Amino acid sequence: MRTHNEIKQILDSVMSKLSGVEAQASYRSDYSLATRFGENSITQNMGGEIENLRLKVYKGKRSGSYETNRFDDESLNRLVKIASAMAEDSPEDPEYLPLPGPQEYLDMPCGWSDDVVNLAPDVIAGDIAKVVSAAKVKGFKASGLFEARAAVNAIANTNGLFAFDNSTDITYSTTVHGPAGSGKAEISRNSYADMDVEKLLNTAVENSVMAQNPVDIEPGDYTVIFEPAAMLEFFAFMVWNMDARDADEGTTVFAGKVGEKMFSDKVTVTLKTDCKELPAPKFGDSGIAVKPRTWIEKGILKKLEHSRFWAEKKCEQPDPALYPFFMEGEDNSVEDLVKKCKRGLLVKNLWYIRYVDRRELLLTGMTRDGLFLIEDGKIVSPVKNLRWNESPIVFLNNIVAMSRPERVLQYAMLPGVMSEGFTFSSKTESV
Repeated sequence: MRTHNEIKQILDSVMSKLSGVEAQASYRSDYSLATRFGENSITQNMGGEIENLRLKVYKGKRSGSYETNRFDDESLNRLVKIASAMAEDSPEDPEYLPLPGPQEYLDMPCGWSDDVVNLAPDVIAGDIAKVVSAAKVKGFKASGLFEARAAVNAIANTNGLFAFDNSTDITYSTTVHGPAGSGKAEISRNSYADMDVEKLLNTAVENSVMAQNPVDIEPGDYTVIFEPAAMLEFFAFMVWNMDARDADEGTTVFAGKVGEKMFSDKVTVTLKTDCKELPAPKFGDSGIAVKPRTWIEKGILKKLEHSRFWAEKKCEQPDPALYPFFMEGEDNSVEDLVKKCKRGLLVKNLWYIRYVDRRELLLTGMTRDGLFLIEDGKIVSPVKNLRWNESPIVFLNNIVAMSRPERVLQYAMLPGVMSEGFTFSSKTESV
């Protein structure tokens, strides 16, 4: 992959070819190495690097953009020529804003690890073999995906801004299928050295063993304990709706709610820039520096995400990033939450989530890969999957207790959550 200096030289070269216009050049390189497996066998290997350079030229409120994956001088001249010509022919943008100037970027934990770029396919195959072997011991079958990625992003503009960031991540997820139930586990880290494959395979196999021969229960309102993986699948829908413009235009549940208490006192959600376990990006839209944000504080909606245009219109600071998001928890494990539960359901994963009413943020979906009945603080039986209808707003208002937060993929640090009155609407034949 290209170095910081090599990328800066390319962007400086593009900027030097422009005069009398505003322009922004964005470089991105993505390297990936991925292996899929199913039925205890590897089924697909993929790998490679893609890099591109996108130039956006402004002539007044008109703009044109063009993209290339060639970086010789002739190709860069062509990039400038075509983007400039497209700007001449484009209509004026009523939401045009001048490009930002130089930024002060925070000193953040490094999200890059060389061991990801240097990871060999036979190492990945070995880690998959460990999971497959553990599944075979039980007479089960394993499937999943092991993916290593490295990304480099850089932006330069004619107002003197230059931004550079790079990151790596590895995600390994597996589902172990028994004859009458399945269990899933996943892990995501920025460095291969931090991957605990033994814990992954033990969790997946144990969940699958526990899930065999589930029983029927009647739908209704239950106390639930969502593990962090289920929390991400559910909670992400709420985060996606935390856009200030949508709220101000009255199309989301957050319309007119900034400054009001919408959730339990236990709910605090932030964007942190000092977390070593889950580093944040240095910059976002147009190269704007990422800074800490508090979205929800002790149940009060403090802020919604503002684009550059909407921030200018509302005299607010723009929010160049929403992810990763961090939800505070309590000093419990998920096992501790189970012990605190008189009667309820432990939810490992969710899937097929859809909107019932987007304006009210009412969702529907199904449980998957492990649903368990809890009685008197103990898991007593696996349960057949259920369909549910519920809002994250209601869920986060009815919190009883939480576990310690943990990283879920590359998007969030989330606790397990015990909440009351969660509505399961019907049975489902999904497995």
